[in-house]
Amino acid sequence: MNNYDNNEREAEIVNDGYNDKKNSFNSIISWIPFILALIYTISPIDFIPDVIPVAGWGEDALFLIASALHGIQNTVLDKNTSIYKIVKYIKWASFIFTIIFILILVLLIVLVFKVSAN
Repeated sequence: MNNYDNNEREAEIVNDGYNDKKNSFNSIISWIPFILALIYTISPIDFIPDVIPVAGWGEDALFLIASALHGIQNTVLDKNTSIYKIVKYIKWASFIFTIIFILILVLLIVLVFKVSAN
């Protein structure tokens, strides 16, 4: 083994250590939206008040689910690509479901106001 092979091997070890630190930092950063969603759920400030039974609780649950899926997706990014893809599709499906849920809620509110105005 010559000196070049030893230097190359040392460089690989250093790069692996750097990538491990970078991945652990990215996995910590990816959970920040979940922590913020948890704080949002606990706090009394809401986009849709919890007084409206299904809408208020559903909105809190959807924020938690979407942020948890985001954290899981970015944590398993380098470990298992099939789980990453599955979680990605579930996350986008939950986003689409959330948008549809909000649109239906807005339409129901508009309908209630129009009916009550007549």
